[in-house]
Amino acid sequence: MASDGPDPQSLKSWQDTFQYPVPTVRRVEQELRRDIASNKEKLRALVGTRYRELVGTAETIVSMSRSMEDVDTTLGDIGRRCNPRLIGKKYTHLNQINGETTDQDATKRALGAQLALLHRCSVLISKMLRKRGSPLLVAKLLVISRLLHKNLSEQKSAPPFLETLRNQLSSLRRGLRSRIDKRLSSAKSTVDEVIEALAAYCLATSSSSDDAVAYYHKLRLDAIGNQLEGVKDSGENILAALRLYVQTLQISKAILSRRFTDVLSKLKSRPLLSDPEIRNVDDLSLDVLGRWVATDIINFTPWIKLSELSKQDAEKTIKKWSKSAFDDFVRRSQDGLTTWAEFSPLLQLRKETLELWLCSWSSTPTHSALQILEGTRDVFNGRLKNILSDKANTLDTFGQAVTSAISNWGSAEHGRIQSMWDHELVSLDYSNGAAVFKEAIADRLLGRDADVSVVMDKYQAWLLTIGSLRESIDALREIRWPDVLDEAADEDIDIDLAAILNEDDKQLLWEALEAAVKQAFYALQKSFGDTSKAIGDSNRGEKAAFMLKLIRLVRRDLPHEFIPNDTEFSKDIIPGLQEILAIEIIAATRPLSFATLVNSRSRALAGRTLWEGEPELPVQPSQSTFKFMRRMVESMDRHGHGLWDTSTVHVLQNTLQKELAERVTSFLSSIDSPTESKPDAEEETRPTGNGGGVPTEKPTEALAHDIKLQIYFDTMLLSNASTTGDMRQNPLQEVAEKLRDSFGSEAGSTSKTMDQRAQEYWHRTRLLFGLLAVDPA
Repeated sequence: MASDGPDPQSLKSWQDTFQYPVPTVRRVEQELRRDIASNKEKLRALVGTRYRELVGTAETIVSMSRSMEDVDTTLGDIGRRCNPRLIGKKYTHLNQINGETTDQDATKRALGAQLALLHRCSVLISKMLRKRGSPLLVAKLLVISRLLHKNLSEQKSAPPFLETLRNQLSSLRRGLRSRIDKRLSSAKSTVDEVIEALAAYCLATSSSSDDAVAYYHKLRLDAIGNQLEGVKDSGENILAALRLYVQTLQISKAILSRRFTDVLSKLKSRPLLSDPEIRNVDDLSLDVLGRWVATDIINFTPWIKLSELSKQDAEKTIKKWSKSAFDDFVRRSQDGLTTWAEFSPLLQLRKETLELWLCSWSSTPTHSALQILEGTRDVFNGRLKNILSDKANTLDTFGQAVTSAISNWGSAEHGRIQSMWDHELVSLDYSNGAAVFKEAIADRLLGRDADVSVVMDKYQAWLLTIGSLRESIDALREIRWPDVLDEAADEDIDIDLAAILNEDDKQLLWEALEAAVKQAFYALQKSFGDTSKAIGDSNRGEKAAFMLKLIRLVRRDLPHEFIPNDTEFSKDIIPGLQEILAIEIIAATRPLSFATLVNSRSRALAGRTLWEGEPELPVQPSQSTFKFMRRMVESMDRHGHGLWDTSTVHVLQNTLQKELAERVTSFLSSIDSPTESKPDAEEETRPTGNGGGVPTEKPTEALAHDIKLQIYFDTMLLSNASTTGDMRQNPLQEVAEKLRDSFGSEAGSTSKTMDQRAQEYWHRTRLLFGLLAVDPA
């Protein structure tokens, strides 16, 4: 801020000004220009007032001259036609008669005349209040009525009617105060109307000019507060409150100049009953009743204490009220805006409010124009940030919908997973670029079934909301503020207002939205984590598949303007969900059984005749292994294609390897040590038991060798189908190594040949097991 410069009145020549810095010279120039404009306005008002008085005086002189000529002519004519001596005698006799009656009736006539004048004043005041007449004239009549009432109440023979008039005057005085308050509080009141109302207030309440100004400021502060009691949806009352604030400051500048004190000085310059406004009121009949009014009433001249404030004192008064009023405006506006929930309308209200202040910047005296700008920004930016936070936190409804769907899974109805090759796709509408068909294909490919779609609709609605907020914030840069910004540059404020309003506020709101979105996703991840822990024991596979689909779809549509591209949403719970899904799918699939490996009639290995080579070795898996792999793919397919990404398939493969390794090991053990007993009832009914296909008697050595060769081929095929590419030991490979050791001296060549044949068979048939055919990472 620049330091205080010299007083322009103390400069002796223009050269003295340029001894100071350029900002100071500019401020001195502006002060001199304002003083010149103020002096011009005062001179114009003074000349106008004196000119009107001069014209009125001239008209009065001309009228008096004409009246005197008429009287002279009339008297001359009477003198010619009448006997002067006779007229003189009659005049003397009449004076004798009047003198005798005057002394007796003077008191009664004075009482009656003053009572009549008081009554006429009350009637006239009531009439003027109804017709919204001049409050200053009403105040003058009230003062006269108060004097008349006081004089009459001191009389010994005061009539009872006087008490009724007193009550009427009290009511009229309250009506006048109400009319003054309305005019002072109204934003439509002009400077002259406000000055007239303040003069009426001083006259009616015997207040000083300072008291009147303080009362005016109090009423305006109350009016601003009343405007902000409840912010409307349009926000018009905030604009109205700011207009009142700006108008009050501008009118205060005029009031604290000589315009107000000149009006009060004019009131003090002559008795009220001599005021032309009072004398010209015909309803009072002052020409008849006025001569009976008491002398002290006739000569009563109001006295009002005037305070001639200097320019510095006036500015100090304005700044004091400006600061307190604006602080109240900010506080009430912040309280009122707490009910606003829409972002774009509030941005529009912000623009209109700032435009209103910027257009009034240079013409409004205030404690600090920059503080008003900053305070207005804080009012709107604070609420805008809260709205952004509230809008972002609505993502919680998506998390609640997921939690509700999981908790009510058993009682809700769930549609079947639709296949990519469903015949219903043929009957879809192919118009408009086959939009419906493509959407149906995308839904089935990504696993957006009915359950997922219902929940994802909430997330998509949230994304649309965030996108709308982002566009509204970006649009702040496009706002073009009034050209008044170029004229509003103060020498003490060296800042770029357009950059503050368009760039700084935009960055502030963008950062607030980014923080709110990140916090909303953090809360959503926590909600997903809590939901995954509450899956329960029923329908675990379906629930895990449901959550995995949602997580994948959310990852596809992350708002990357606010969320980093490398963010892995809910990565901590995905392994657990994948493991639950894998366990449930394996449990729901009929297990691998080697019961059909040996023909019960011929006691020979099924498919032995299809072996090739020298020595003959298997070229394809056993029937039970092939069917098991198909059953596994069908179980995976029942949960939808969109679920099986690489990581989920790898988790399933790892779990499947352990399960298959246990089954193959159990079967090989049963070959070496067959049992004569049948499986118990529990073993027969358990779908995941390990005793399927256990021989009841020990096979021959040749048959046992063939079985191990076929099992080795099946094991290597299953190993190829479930290879995940990680460095951990494959349990099926361990089983294969044990089998390889039992092949004797030809183990190396035999195992190598079958390894190659199993790998080739898998590459030929892998498309039959599409969901399992995932290349190792």
